[in-house]
Amino acid sequence: MVGRRRSPWVLPVAIGAVLVVGFGVGAYALSMRSLPHQEVEELVTASAEGPPPISEANRAVQQGDWTAAQDLFARVLATDPGSADAEMGLARVLTFQYRFADAISHGRRGVELAPRSAAAQAILAQAMNWSGDLDGSATAARRSLDLDPNFADAHAFLAETFADRYQIEDARREVDRALALAPAGPEPLRVRAYLLETEGKYDEAIDAYRAAIDAAPRYGHLHFALGNVYRALKRWDEALAEFRSASDLAPNDARPLTGIGLVFSAQDDFSAAIPYFERAIALDPSYVTPYGQLGNTYYFQGDYAKAEQPLARAVELEKNPQRLSAYRHVLGWTYLRNGKLDRAQSEFQQALALDPGLDGARQGLAAIAAAR
Repeated sequence: MVGRRRSPWVLPVAIGAVLVVGFGVGAYALSMRSLPHQEVEELVTASAEGPPPISEANRAVQQGDWTAAQDLFARVLATDPGSADAEMGLARVLTFQYRFADAISHGRRGVELAPRSAAAQAILAQAMNWSGDLDGSATAARRSLDLDPNFADAHAFLAETFADRYQIEDARREVDRALALAPAGPEPLRVRAYLLETEGKYDEAIDAYRAAIDAAPRYGHLHFALGNVYRALKRWDEALAEFRSASDLAPNDARPLTGIGLVFSAQDDFSAAIPYFERAIALDPSYVTPYGQLGNTYYFQGDYAKAEQPLARAVELEKNPQRLSAYRHVLGWTYLRNGKLDRAQSEFQQALALDPGLDGARQGLAAIAAAR
């Protein structure tokens, strides 16, 4: 989901104190992660003799074309509402498109239709994990393993939940089990990379993500995750290359575009960053990060009038307390620069309620007192 566990996307905001605004990989509620994907042969159990749309949907999944796969799985359900395979497939591709409520709904329906399916429970675990429901995810992953102790991807998803909770030794154990069962599986390889990233072992994570990409070269989220690691290492050209690859593979995904914008922002090339944040917002108006980063970018440029609206929208959308305090902090300074003292005071106070150690907000309150 969202505050995760993985290395966050961070943007230092120098306003009296260094302010970190992050989006990263990991539980979707805490940061943005590289989303999990599974090979269609493992997770969608339809046979080659199934209805043509299922076969086409399976091919679309293998090609990383989530939009086409979603349409095809939905067509199957329109004619066969009892298709567990279609429910499971739809849950997967909706998760990959960050539509977690819908993904969980279809995942639960898949479990109802196929209660003895380890794959159905694993798919539900994946959707719950990315929605931020770590308890629900762990429960579903364990149910999957109760049904099939040798289901590699269930071990991988359980490992990811452990990583999101920073239970590193438990995560390593489950990753090792997953890789022993499926050494070339995209999900075990991806989760191994994610765990290394979570531990800050970026050079090893790069190699691990490369191995996952070799196993599933058309999965854009793997390129996105690798770009995130390169960005953390300030290897800007390589980060841009991976984000662009991710965007080419998933042109309707706002996250790679946001990643490109963050790379330019980190190099103080704000005029280059702004169009990418704007395009990301247009693609996904519910995605908070490009609003916050667009507002930050305008603030850095000294365009306080333009900074207001995107920062206010980020405050409306953000659920993670750490990032919310950061956005409120910058919005407070934006209001102060625009002479809106009452609004500025409110934002600084709410930022401090979320993060009492935020010195920049205290300085903002002092500035308001002096201005009055």
